[in-house]
Amino acid sequence: MNVKLASFPWAALVIALVSSFYSPGMQAGVQENFFWAIEKGNTTQAAEWLKKGASIDAPNAEGYTPLMVAAQTSNLNMAQLLVEAGANPNIRNRYGETAIMLASYHGQTDMVQLLHVKGADIHHDGWNPLLYAAFNGHLDTIRWLLDSKANINALSDNGTTPLMMAVRGNHRDAVALLLSKGADPTIKNEQGENALIWAEKRDHQSIVKLLKSQSQSK
Repeated sequence: MNVKLASFPWAALVIALVSSFYSPGMQAGVQENFFWAIEKGNTTQAAEWLKKGASIDAPNAEGYTPLMVAAQTSNLNMAQLLVEAGANPNIRNRYGETAIMLASYHGQTDMVQLLHVKGADIHHDGWNPLLYAAFNGHLDTIRWLLDSKANINALSDNGTTPLMMAVRGNHRDAVALLLSKGADPTIKNEQGENALIWAEKRDHQSIVKLLKSQSQSK
């Protein structure tokens, strides 16, 4: 077959080659490698995959964004890389969680500060960072959130308060801190239960005494 070189469709060939290089499969591989680097805590590789086209906010198969994974793995340097690259800190996963909520759950106060500075909301309705921090009794995170004007009596979707979450986890110091900052122990959830009832049901006797002494002092 005698084909004249001048008539060969070089432009079409180049386009085809470029298209194959950036095929959906190729991009999926880039994103998977990006998440792998984040999970392993390798900021250098994560930055390289970003340069190769990885999406800064696309979630993984479980619905977690790269920034959420950084929060879950308590990697402050990775979170710094991602927010500086433009990661959105207010995206929610299928459970309604944001990266700052996950950071609060793990007591990563420095990351909570970083995310808040970069625009992460701590005042939204429903489950929020303070509720998550209280659940695990992270005192430093609780203090920082309260100092940043988080609502101490914020209600979850089912009417749970941060005080109730601290009671549930049997975190006496967190309960004492919240009470000292003005938490209302009389608030009831949608089942009509307050913090004292939760403490009694779980037989957290030291917290029961604390809550009763708080009530008697008023």
